[in-house]
Formats: sequence, C-alpha cells, structure tokens
Amino acid sequence: MLKRVALVGIAIALILSLGMAGVWLWGQAASPAAAQSTESAEGYSPAETITVVGQGSVSVRPDIANVSLGVETSAATIGEAVAENQTIMESILSALEEIGIDSKDIQTMNYSIRLDRYPEQFGRVESATEEPQPMYRVSNMVNVTIRDLDSVGDVLDAVIEAGANDIWGITFAMDDPSQAQDEARAGAIDDALARAGALAELNGVALGPVMSVTEIVGSTPVPMPKALESAAAGGGPVSPGELEIGYQVQVTYFIER
Repeated sequence: MLKRVALVGIAIALILSLGMAGVWLWGQAASPAAAQSTESAEGYSPAETITVVGQGSVSVRPDIANVSLGVETSAATIGEAVAENQTIMESILSALEEIGIDSKDIQTMNYSIRLDRYPEQFGRVESATEEPQPMYRVSNMVNVTIRDLDSVGDVLDAVIEAGANDIWGITFAMDDPSQAQDEARAGAIDDALARAGALAELNGVALGPVMSVTEIVGSTPVPMPKALESAAAGGGPVSPGELEIGYQVQVTYFIER
C-alpha cells in the first residue's frame, strides 16, 4: 500500500514538472518580439538619449470653402418673427439649390428665439414716458460647403438677394487633406533626424537608433476664417490663397557608446 502511494506521488510530481516546462517553452516561442526587443536595446541606456521635436509643413491650395450665413428677423410677437424668418430662410435655401449647392452641404448650425425687452428704436421720436416695446428676435444660421471656389462670390450674391442679412465668415479647407498630411509627417521625421544629428555632432557623440516616436496632437494649424468686410455690398471677389498643413513629432534617439 505504501509503495503504491509513493509511486502515485512520483507520477504526479513528474506530470507537474513536465507541465511547467511546457508552459515555459510555449512562452518563449510565443514571445519572439519581446526577446528581440530586449536584444535590440542591448548596449543602449535610456539615460543616454537625445530628444528633439521635428516639424514638417506643406503648402496646398484649398478646394472647398465654408461660409456661415442666415437671417435674423424681429417682430412684436413670436408668431410674426418666426413666420417671417421661415419665409426668408426658404428663399435662401431655394437660392442655394438653384446655384448648385447639394443639400448634404447645408447644415443648420444655430436656431434661436429670444425676447429683446429693450430694443433700439430707430427713426422714432419718443416721449420721456413712452417705454420701448419688447421685440422677439429669431435667428436661423446654416453652414454651407462650397465645392466650386470660383462660385463663392455668386453664392454670396444669391443668398443676399434672397434675404440673408447675417454672413459672418468664410473659411477655406481641403476636402481630403490626407496626402498633404502624409507629406508633412515625412518632412517632420526628416527634420527630427537632422536636428538630432546636429545635436549629436555638437556634443561629440554618435547618434544611435530610435528609442521612441510621439505624435504631437494638435500640431496642424487650423485655417483662420476671413471676415466679410461688407456683406450688404454683395459677394465681391474672394481669394482662397493657400493653406499650410503642419505636422510635429517628438523623437528620442539613443546615443552610441
């Protein structure tokens, strides 16, 4: 009986030993990247590095324009102000459709109704005891994407003729900036390598391999809107100019010993 118990114990111990060895071997086979990473970093110290910020930029011509436009109306009652606003806004949308703006490129950005208790009374002579009458103001604004830059002036003329009295900005952009961003990114990496190499030479050391690369989020400049000087005077000439697509990366290089 004792011999049988001893044999069972020995068998269990052998099974556990073989199992642990199998797990270890599987882990080594399943983690070649980890082993390779350890080898690639051998001979380099994280305390001996050079960190730089590389910058790249590409100048491109915009191919779309965005303009915010709409109408504000006022009346003594909400119903009157809303009705007038709706009528004019329908005329504006019809004008946009007639000039070739797709409905998917028109998006409502603001609709508001407010009570103005002390409106300015222009062209009226009031007695000292007469109180200004409250007015309801309704504003409806849309953002319009114009894909033919040659038609920007025509679009503005059309909506102004339709009754738009609130036009407060034009911005130019690229419909698909991915190619320009790729070029700017490549330029940023090249610039980082040049900066790091110059620093290494100035300090009498040799530049080693890359330790880390970090994208600096928000490094691409946002095109600033161009305000319209006089919407009442009509669309007028509009110059899209150029956009600068920028990119920044932070790169850390090892120093060769």
